[in-house]
Amino acid sequence: MRRGITILEFLVVVVLCILVLSVGLIALMRHRENSHRVMCENNLRVLGVAVLAYHGSAKDKNPRLHLPPSRIDDGFATWAVLIAPHMLADHPLNRWNQELPYFAQEEAIRESRVIFHFCPSRRRADTLSEAGDLDKNGVHVRGGLGDYASVAGDGSPNRDWASVKANGAIVRAEVLERKGDRIVKWQSLTRIEMLKRGTSNVLLLGEKHVPIEHQGDAAVGDGTLYSGQHPASFSRIAGPGFPLVTAPDAPFNRNFGSAHNRICNFLMADGSKRPTTIDISENVLGELARRGE
Repeated sequence: MRRGITILEFLVVVVLCILVLSVGLIALMRHRENSHRVMCENNLRVLGVAVLAYHGSAKDKNPRLHLPPSRIDDGFATWAVLIAPHMLADHPLNRWNQELPYFAQEEAIRESRVIFHFCPSRRRADTLSEAGDLDKNGVHVRGGLGDYASVAGDGSPNRDWASVKANGAIVRAEVLERKGDRIVKWQSLTRIEMLKRGTSNVLLLGEKHVPIEHQGDAAVGDGTLYSGQHPASFSRIAGPGFPLVTAPDAPFNRNFGSAHNRICNFLMADGSKRPTTIDISENVLGELARRGE
């Protein structure tokens, strides 16, 4: 009567177990990434609903039927702050005083962490800025981060992407009246009717690229999402010379990128999401980034 198993049989069993485990791990990783991508798309959906609600709001003291600006002015509230009242009734950013600059806000407000601002595929050591958001004394003042940015345009040389001349759908506001350190009157410069290529063909928001070793640093576009001090922290460009990144450690270039595998999620002006592959033509990307006036 035969007893036990041979070494060869044992090795075969071990190899089969390893193969089954490997297949299971691969399937689990794929499922996890698919889940993260869906959550990222849902974040953009929530932000998109708030952007469109802002556009149709009759409660804002500024001109009606305008898209939120990328920022009111240098160091003042960005689009992420301005759309907050249209996301949640108890949104932590609802207490932001829009007349005052970022550095004059309460610490608890500046450091608000909003779940819809973070892509779950992008692993962060922290959710507050670590460098670059400096007050008048050169002191870093931490603020909440975010993985999404507004689309300022295609970066055309004659269309300064950080100014009111930018050709995207969400650009800097025009300041109409100041009182000391306060901005008491301003107006957004874009609205849905100005998107001549159609709302389904114009980008509003997208996943911004941040070199993986420099997260939290405003110098590489990852300062706080709430302050208008560093344009690349809350706004980006896409088009010729500014393609989607191909790797998480790609150099900073004021462009969009993603932690998903070859996919970068964007929000269109009609509220829909558009998963975009990293090999999309730079010219096509630029056409989508322009508002089409």
